[in-house]
Amino acid sequence: MRIRVDALDKIATGQGLRTRYAIAKRLGVSQSTVGRVLDGEQLPGNPFIAATLSTLAVQFDEVFEIEDSDEPLAHGAVA
Repeated sequence: MRIRVDALDKIATGQGLRTRYAIAKRLGVSQSTVGRVLDGEQLPGNPFIAATLSTLAVQFDEVFEIEDSDEPLAHGAVA
């Protein structure tokens, strides 16, 4: 899964959130988490996803997308 940075930027800006700090504060996550997710250094975790959907009032597919992977899931992993 990955975040659609361009979509999040547009939505956030439309809601008056013009900085990563403002996004982090609204979502209730750390600014470093927002930075790592937006820079592609970290996948968005469940708390980040839930906060984005509920706080910014967006649908999952507006901001996130599932990437196909050719690698099999580890034993016990859930897709």
